[in-house]
Amino acid sequence: MNFIPLHLKKSLKVVFFLITSMGFGIVVTLIADMMENIAVEKKIRQTLEWEIKNAVVSFKDSTPNSSSDELVAFLQRYTETVLRDKVLVQEKRPQKLPENGESQFLFTLKDKNLSMDFFLKNSFLKSELAILDFVDYISGIIATIVIFTSIVLYTESKKDFEMRHAEISNALEHHKALALLGRMSASLAHELKTPISTISNLVQTLPSRYTNKHFVERFSNLVREELNRTQVLIDNLLVYGKDIDIRNGEWIPFESFLRGLVQDKTLTLQLEDLSGTMIFGDRFYLDLLFKNFFRNSLEARASQFRIRVCFPHSLQESSAEIFCEDNGEGFPPEIETEKLIEPFVTSRSRGGGLGLYLAKKIAMAHGGALTLSRLERGASIKILWPKERIKMHG
Repeated sequence: MNFIPLHLKKSLKVVFFLITSMGFGIVVTLIADMMENIAVEKKIRQTLEWEIKNAVVSFKDSTPNSSSDELVAFLQRYTETVLRDKVLVQEKRPQKLPENGESQFLFTLKDKNLSMDFFLKNSFLKSELAILDFVDYISGIIATIVIFTSIVLYTESKKDFEMRHAEISNALEHHKALALLGRMSASLAHELKTPISTISNLVQTLPSRYTNKHFVERFSNLVREELNRTQVLIDNLLVYGKDIDIRNGEWIPFESFLRGLVQDKTLTLQLEDLSGTMIFGDRFYLDLLFKNFFRNSLEARASQFRIRVCFPHSLQESSAEIFCEDNGEGFPPEIETEKLIEPFVTSRSRGGGLGLYLAKKIAMAHGGALTLSRLERGASIKILWPKERIKMHG
């Protein structure tokens, strides 16, 4: 029974382990994809319901004496223009709901004598969810197995172990590079789609409502927010792909610098005794660092953001501590805080998962470090900063 050469047995064993590992990976991937889609769908439903209710509030503010029929007409126009690819609406009736397979119930809006049902379009939901094409997935796996088997059989026939090891190592590094490029491209494409879609919908609605001062003001704010979000995403990806070299360091007034970064009035910045404090660093990267913190807090529904500095009193201590704390939803309990700093790890339906990773990278480039912790209400980020790069007032 020993007709199979030893090197071929080793090759077949490697292929067997490969197939087993890939089978397990398929199961894990499908389960993870399903769980992620559930969370994304919940977020989409919440966001659309909030947008519709906010539109009703805006309409009432601009036309306080409007009738129910005018509100119905407005909601129909709003869904046919701004939300035309996402939502359907109809007045609530005793008969059965639509069952054509093109939509599913979203929520019922009740206002005085008015009751309207909103339905989420399945085509929009499908475009937002990460749905695996099972046939292509299996075909790719089979092709991978065939190619990998051929490589293994070829390399096992060689006697020089070091040469084989180098070839496999190079192949793995190339695979990692391609995988990273794919994830970065997917992240960029996914994140750009939302602001572009939002701005496009607003532009289509503007001609019919340009005389509405309240709408034009809200239009300007939303466009500015989405463009800022796009710029932050591009900046993050550019910084992620290169090494950070602090060459443009300067002494920066810490308090005025921080206050100049907060543009959203819903976030109150609390700076504890930072008047006269100076911090040395690259202004561009410090700007990126703290803007990532503020944006994460706003997305976590925080209303307050507190920053304080603890300067070491002992000569043995080499770093000052900068504490950044908010009162938002905090870090998700199901994910370890250390994992949240890794690239492309995020608990939100929006976001590329690079903010905290880049924050750690920027802190390290300045000679510091970064750690995360949970508060009873909110999240805390501690930055260790070289004490010679901070000057306290007085």
